[in-house]
Amino acid sequence: MAADIPSKYTLGGTVDLLLTPYDTNNIVFDPIESRLSIKQPDGVIITVSGDILTYVTSGYLFYTYRPPTVGWYEYEGWVKDTTGREIAKTKGFDITDRLY
Repeated sequence: MAADIPSKYTLGGTVDLLLTPYDTNNIVFDPIESRLSIKQPDGVIITVSGDILTYVTSGYLFYTYRPPTVGWYEYEGWVKDTTGREIAKTKGFDITDRLY
């Protein structure tokens, strides 16, 4: 399995942060609760949940975010299934003032 390569975006644009919950059989499921936390380069953490997350199709969620400054961002998606199992995954991306 290849390692995740951090994405690079240009300041002023938007980033679609995808949250895809998989069960223990690696099948996408519709969570009963979901939350997305974004840690900005200045340490401020923004958390969104529920109706703010957009459902694309069964189990797939995303949030459109406009980063306010350059730097490294991390985000963690959290979901809960009907058995009470909680799943979290952290990823990151870089915002630059120019793409090249």
